[in-house]
Amino acid sequence: MDVTRDNFAEALAQFKAAIGGCDFVALDMEMTGLFESREQQPNSRVDSRDERYAKLRRSVEAYMVVQVGICLFTWVQDGDAGFYEARPFAFNVFPGSSAGGAAMDVHFGCKSSALEFLARSSFDFNKWVYQGVRYLRADDAARIRRERAGVLADRGQPPVSAAGKDGEFVRGFELALAAFVASAEASMRYDTANSYQRKLIYGIVSGHDTLGARGRVGHIEVFKGSRKALDSHRAHKIKALDRSLEEARGFCAVIDLLSAARKPVVGHNMPLDVLHAYDKFLRPLPATRAEFERGLQTFLPVLVDTKHIIESTPAIKTRYGTSNLDEIAPMLAAAAPDHPQIRFHPRFTRNVSHTMHEAGYDAYMTGASLIRLLSLDGALSLSANHAGELVLYRYINKLYLASTEGTFWKVG
Repeated sequence: MDVTRDNFAEALAQFKAAIGGCDFVALDMEMTGLFESREQQPNSRVDSRDERYAKLRRSVEAYMVVQVGICLFTWVQDGDAGFYEARPFAFNVFPGSSAGGAAMDVHFGCKSSALEFLARSSFDFNKWVYQGVRYLRADDAARIRRERAGVLADRGQPPVSAAGKDGEFVRGFELALAAFVASAEASMRYDTANSYQRKLIYGIVSGHDTLGARGRVGHIEVFKGSRKALDSHRAHKIKALDRSLEEARGFCAVIDLLSAARKPVVGHNMPLDVLHAYDKFLRPLPATRAEFERGLQTFLPVLVDTKHIIESTPAIKTRYGTSNLDEIAPMLAAAAPDHPQIRFHPRFTRNVSHTMHEAGYDAYMTGASLIRLLSLDGALSLSANHAGELVLYRYINKLYLASTEGTFWKVG
């Protein structure tokens, strides 16, 4: 399912209804870049885990996620046999420029090679910008609410002080306000040139029990009312603020559901995907690897990296000669086309792209590859006849790393 702002509510409802009953989740992301330079790219022969984390963190902070693929896999018993049912979602995500009346402009980097790669993969940049699902981390939403609700509800702000031209603006407004209070007029308009002048007016008006203010394009409307009416007005504004912030949370609601479900999350070469999920949709990445690992235990506690499985299993690596998803996934599909069967849920058959590097399809291919890896004779010495066996204890929370300290990163 290709998800934009237009159908996000429908997709969120379907995701919420299905996440609890699925057996595992596959995750994939497309980004505006990977590493700023060759020097910033992790070096498997030199870097320690801490050094590699620092480089991964710099990458995550520099670049943006453009699409998140999430595919839910559910085992369906069918008589004596059964099959896996797949629900792939491709969420186009784009950071909003404002939320709850607060500016939220986001700066991020792009690599020309990454954008060319996305273009060759038929990525729709216009859809990304104009229809991408917004997102706002919970901590950011809480901070904006505190700031905005304080402006709306605080009756005891300190006196406004300003110097220079702003001081002249304040004195002019206070004179106009005094005349308005003494008049029989119900409201007055005062022109403003910028957001700081509007903030000054809100601060002055908040000190009056029977005055309120509404922001308008190019001016502020100050109005009179009873204390009860003004309190009701402010309560209404705070409720509207809460609705606005809940809407601005957007795609973060999907990640909240994923985290709360505590399902195994499968990816291919997962470190960047996991760090982006944490940084973009939960909270900023911690400064140290140890802090990140502690946070990850409550965020996504069960991870399985198919690249690590392939790289650490000689029988598979020797047989296929590659661990790249776009190369090995078709070979695995050809080697085990019907054992076990994997079917798309009926609601997810029409809009499946079947194009590699579309995040929803890559997530599907990642999960399908795990299922097929389990069915390879002698490869993992495990059967894939039941979803419970997808919990591969020797591979859990080992992300592909290939550093000087080992081939994987134990994160839990």
